Amino acid sequence: MLAWVAAGLVGALLVATVLGFSAVLLRQVLGFGFVPEPGLLAYVLAGSTAFQGTLLLGALWQGRRLGNGDRREGLGIRRIRHVGQVALLCVVMIVCLLSFVLLAARIPALREFAKSVTPDIMARLGEGGPLAVLVKVTLAVILAPLSEELFFRGWLWEALGRRGHAFATTACVTAVPWLLLHGLDSPARIVFLIPAAVVFSVARQRGGSVLASLLVHVTNNTTAVLMQAIAVLVRA
Repeated sequence: MLAWVAAGLVGALLVATVLGFSAVLLRQVLGFGFVPEPGLLAYVLAGSTAFQGTLLLGALWQGRRLGNGDRREGLGIRRIRHVGQVALLCVVMIVCLLSFVLLAARIPALREFAKSVTPDIMARLGEGGPLAVLVKVTLAVILAPLSEELFFRGWLWEALGRRGHAFATTACVTAVPWLLLHGLDSPARIVFLIPAAVVFSVARQRGGSVLASLLVHVTNNTTAVLMQAIAVLVRA
């Protein structure tokens, strides 16, 4: 797990570096007026995409090895059990996000805390033009949930379960690195995301499939993106 996470961080750095050097080279060849200099947003999106792509590759690779060639088995991709309970957890995530937004609107300190822990690409959802917005939404709603769930609560969860670890241990071992990664640029975000980590783990356990936690994760991120989009439209 640590090796793949490290590879993801290195990959993100390499992609951002290549982006910078490529822009400089093109500006020298074609002229400074033809190639704009990449902004911070471009580097963040490129690095984030590279990191999530590496995690996804790691999940697929390790899942195939764990399943002895059956990637679905190694990743824990099965039919969801207790569908009603998983659906209820999706509703819980939506209600929690909406409640937090309503409270933040009334409590200035909570509103400032929310701003401090919101990733820049989400806080400035409408910035960067249509292509940047599309990349942001795709990253937040599809790529990030898919790679993170298949990696942490897919392959890693299955590997720990086959070693006989109890639910509490498996949930902690898979949730802690997930939380730490989300707190790299803002440690306070870890506290904010602990409830989500708990709900994702419960969904994985009750659903008996990584598809259950993936469904809840996508619901959570989609709701967050929609709320940000509504906020952008209201300000406009």
